[in-house]
Amino acid sequence: MTSPGRRAARRGLARHLVLTYVALALLVAGLLTWLSVWSVGKLEAHLQRIDMGMAVERVRGDFLAGIDPGRPNRFFHGDPASGEFPDWLRPLNPGFHKIERNDRVWHVMVDDFKGQRYMLLRDYTEYEQNQSASHWTAVTGLAASLALAFVLGILATRRLLRPLARLAAQVNTRGAQPPQTRLAEDYPPDEIGQLAAAFDSTYNQLEQALRREQLFTADVGHELRTPLMVISSSCELLREEQALDAAGQARLARIEAAAADMGERLDTYLMLARGGDAAGLFPRESAADTARGQLAAWSPVAQRRGMQLTLEASGAQEAPLLFPAPLLRAVLSNLIRNSLQYAGPQASIVVTAGPDFVQVNDNGPGIPVERHASIFNPFVRGDQLDDGNLGLGLSLVQRICEHQGWRVSLQSRPGQGSQFRVDLAGPAAGLAV
Repeated sequence: MTSPGRRAARRGLARHLVLTYVALALLVAGLLTWLSVWSVGKLEAHLQRIDMGMAVERVRGDFLAGIDPGRPNRFFHGDPASGEFPDWLRPLNPGFHKIERNDRVWHVMVDDFKGQRYMLLRDYTEYEQNQSASHWTAVTGLAASLALAFVLGILATRRLLRPLARLAAQVNTRGAQPPQTRLAEDYPPDEIGQLAAAFDSTYNQLEQALRREQLFTADVGHELRTPLMVISSSCELLREEQALDAAGQARLARIEAAAADMGERLDTYLMLARGGDAAGLFPRESAADTARGQLAAWSPVAQRRGMQLTLEASGAQEAPLLFPAPLLRAVLSNLIRNSLQYAGPQASIVVTAGPDFVQVNDNGPGIPVERHASIFNPFVRGDQLDDGNLGLGLSLVQRICEHQGWRVSLQSRPGQGSQFRVDLAGPAAGLAV
């Protein structure tokens, strides 16, 4: 089914196209109608001026020849200011005039000849009414053309958007189709076909890259499990020997813990690469337990670097929330390691674990505000580089948080240290049973 958002977008595009079509039709039809009326009016006025001028000459010639013009109240002559002319005609200057009086329309031609003024009137009321009717006919034709343009715009828009809507539906369901499917084969080689071909090329390249990444991650995970099994089995054999002293047993326990941690990390990376949700299969523990475990793991590193690593508990409760242990350990481990790498010598790092959050504070040099947006991008590293830093730790933190619905945030200013906080109130949270 078509999603409401896509339907709304399609309606918006269709409305835009129809309104554009109607606006263009209104502009063109209105311009042509106005130009036609204006040109016809100008032409008719010019012809009437010529005709009235010829009529005045003819009537004046008859009058001067002693022939009665036979136009009572339509033909006047005399001195320009004399009473021979009605009051409403006396102010007129020589030339052609159009006058409306007593619901009548008069065309008046005034001509001065040898000190005398001659004036001829014609009643054009019916003609003007016919002209008005023709103007209304033009307006009606314009309205009809707009209605026709609206209908044609709807039909043309539907025909134009139909293949585009079909392409959008196919793009939306492209993930469920077989690999290397080409949508452009269903469309003619027009602009929409070119769009489909461009999508095919981009999507198939991304599909191949994703497939290579998934295969690589699966191969790495598969191949690394073999040496991990060897390490684990060797540790079991060594533990059965009676010759190991307490120091040897401690070293053996560290090896076993490192092998188990590596196995958990492999599971985490495989889950992120596959894009599934296998977090429900992981063992779960509280944020406080995870923080204590990571503090024990990283305290020797902090001591070797002359740094202070401490733990603070916040908001303890009887039934703490439980989270996927490997994911929470990976998040907190990378945050602590990031502070150990960049906080600097003699720095103090405080890990805070609450019921639904973990937080890592340091009093190091801080991070400029302009770098906050990019600090979680892959391969982004700070100025204090070392051989073991690839710029992937914070990127992994963000990927895990996005996968689990957690939220990671950063507060830092130059010279004021840094605070990384992960709010765990998401789909992965739950109460201990």
